[in-house]
Amino acid sequence: MIGAVRSPTKPDEAAQYIEQVATQLRDLAQNSGYGFLAYLIDMARLEAASKAASPPRMRGE
Repeated sequence: MIGAVRSPTKPDEAAQYIEQVATQLRDLAQNSGYGFLAYLIDMARLEAASKAASPPRMRGE
């Protein structure tokens, strides 16, 4: 295991954390020659960034 997973308590904190981890995973995939996997992970990163930036009522809270 690379590191311990923290448990964000708020949805926006969770989205920010997912964005950070996805960035690391995307870079790892890209540097390992897995271009398509890097692309898919980047789509997840963009979705997390969108959720983190949206107002609470837009997230269904």
